[in-house]
Amino acid sequence: MRIVVFGAGAVGLGLGSFLLAGGAEVAFVARADTAAALRRDGLARDGRFGAFRAGPRELAAAETPAELPAAFAAPDAVLVCVKSFDAEPAAAALAAAKDLVGERALVVVCQNGWGGAEPFARALGAERVYGARVITGFARPAPARVEVTAHAEPVAIGSLFGAPPGAAEPLCAVLRRGGLPAETTDRLEELLLAKLLYNGCLNALGAVCGVPYGVLGASPPARAVMRDVAREAFRAFDAAGLRTRWPDADAFLRCLYEELLPPTAAHEPSTLQDLRAGRRTEIDALNGAVVRLAAAHGVETPVNRALCEIVRILEAKAARPGGAG
Repeated sequence: MRIVVFGAGAVGLGLGSFLLAGGAEVAFVARADTAAALRRDGLARDGRFGAFRAGPRELAAAETPAELPAAFAAPDAVLVCVKSFDAEPAAAALAAAKDLVGERALVVVCQNGWGGAEPFARALGAERVYGARVITGFARPAPARVEVTAHAEPVAIGSLFGAPPGAAEPLCAVLRRGGLPAETTDRLEELLLAKLLYNGCLNALGAVCGVPYGVLGASPPARAVMRDVAREAFRAFDAAGLRTRWPDADAFLRCLYEELLPPTAAHEPSTLQDLRAGRRTEIDALNGAVVRLAAAHGVETPVNRALCEIVRILEAKAARPGGAG
């Protein structure tokens, strides 16, 4: 398979490394410093699932789709791994690069939060746009190096728009060959809502407190905050007619503490990583998505809203010279 990874942050590099290990031809569309590092040094992965190295001649990297090698003019799949706040411009860029998307390329949106696939469905046609639920923790300590810090469940790829999940099986097979568990699903909405709950409870609070997930799970005060976050989210879901695999927030929290949290206890939230680097966070697609969904149905979410505002304060502080320290 020929696969383009659009966005080469921690998730893009991480998934790309498993695709390369699985035998795919992979090209990255990346920011200038990352593209230059990949062309110079190749890609290195460490952490869970072991070490992997791909030399610069074993991959391609460019700053725009137009600069990709001719061999990637009509790839089998495009993995969109940009941050949630870059979804609209990324969708527009792919729509403008008609040769890249072609007639048959599967477009798989790999983003945190809720609502990330819609801009791509509008721009490219819903029938080809799939989503991926990723609960594998990645960190990027250098432009062309990625670490796998946690892994809870297989990558799950499916459609939110009624397309058959089987179309994503070749992509899942490459990931599995590369060493990353992956499967197709016909219940992607349910899985994405579950991840929204998981991230909503852990990501912002962990960033505000400056701690990995496991510290939150061991803290009674943190559990009290997470309880309120989850209960507000379930009230929003109920009002919107959305269903998860848990009947209520308390059932979700039991699963979180007993099953979901232990494998990822050492992982530091992506929001914390962004704040430390002085980058914009994805809070608007996480707790912010819960706040917007609830507001649309007349539901109040004071704890989720407060977490959003605190993270935005920290964002502004981190963006100032010397602020990230």
